[in-house]
Amino acid sequence: ASTIPYATHEGSYFHKFLSTTKHASSREVLSLEEILAEGANGTSDRDRPVRGRQVTPLEEPTGRNSITSSSSDASGQVVKLTKQQIKTLQEAMYHSAESGHLEMTLDLRNLSVPWTLHCWMHTLATAHEHRLESIIDQLLQDFLQEWPDDYSAQFVDECLPLLFTIFRYSKNEGTSLLLADIFSSCYGKDPIKEIKDTSVSGGARIDPKFVNNPELSDVQFRVEARVFYAHKIILVNASPRFKQMLSSKFCEGNPPIVQIHDIRYDIFELVMQSLYKGGCENLEVDPGDVLELMAAANFFQLDNLLRYCEARCSKLVHLDNVVSMYIHAKVYNAMQLLEYCQGFLLESMVALLTYDDSVRRLIFGKKLHNHDVLSGLLLTLQARIKARSQPRAGKK
Repeated sequence: ASTIPYATHEGSYFHKFLSTTKHASSREVLSLEEILAEGANGTSDRDRPVRGRQVTPLEEPTGRNSITSSSSDASGQVVKLTKQQIKTLQEAMYHSAESGHLEMTLDLRNLSVPWTLHCWMHTLATAHEHRLESIIDQLLQDFLQEWPDDYSAQFVDECLPLLFTIFRYSKNEGTSLLLADIFSSCYGKDPIKEIKDTSVSGGARIDPKFVNNPELSDVQFRVEARVFYAHKIILVNASPRFKQMLSSKFCEGNPPIVQIHDIRYDIFELVMQSLYKGGCENLEVDPGDVLELMAAANFFQLDNLLRYCEARCSKLVHLDNVVSMYIHAKVYNAMQLLEYCQGFLLESMVALLTYDDSVRRLIFGKKLHNHDVLSGLLLTLQARIKARSQPRAGKK
């Protein structure tokens, strides 16, 4: 298709197109390109032969704005657009956006021609490429009105990455907040996926009275210069880390003594209690100790204890500590807690960006080695929307 020329004085030809198609039969309708061409060569419709063709629309309009629309002609009267007119004008919007004439695209939009998602994305990408911040903001505001519940594959796979790219490089606070509002709207108001504690006890492995009991103890741990008595039969099968520790040069002497560094005695005792009890049920952990216990669970490769800590931490996440929780989750490989924090960030992003600078530094800074926070947020939001759309797809 040929590119539609744009000039500021050609706006009147939009209305001429509308009035022409309103009263003429389908065989007598001039195409929009023919009418606009009059502005370029000075010919009139009486001098131009009538064509019997219509511009083929690129996309069938969808959504609540796609059936009828209205505009005002040059006299200020409201002109009702037919479905065919809308389809034709939507193609004109696409051509103008594709050729970089965003003024024409927005003029058509101001005539109440509905967006198609593809055209809107193309217009937004062009505005971003040329750093047209005012147009970007206008398009983002349109988005919140047009597609609050879009579950299409194009939206998830193409539109969201574009929005996150603009978010990453935008220096305009207003634009950032508009995008944050869009992300929160897309995430929805449903609760963040709960982390299930899978560490429920299946029965004690050994009588809990043997925790830190020298009776029958065949290995000792030295933690903060204090001795902790343990039993190899419990530990060697608990995790690869304990098995390695008890069979290495670090475990020497009779009885063997293993040095533990960077873990507090109280935290180490909680680790042992979870192992001897066969789970974390009835484990008494102060909220202030959960993150340290999670670090210990990661170090000793205790998946059930780690899951218990993730579940506990998720119930403690709030505006003041979400950045800290996020960083701890990433450092200690607590992937479910990390995903929960990502959900919290997406759900409350507008509030968080205006609350203090810590979230902004987390998102746009380079605090975490080999970890891109924005890429993780994008993947979490895409997964959330896909999961939400699956039940609907099943009903069709």
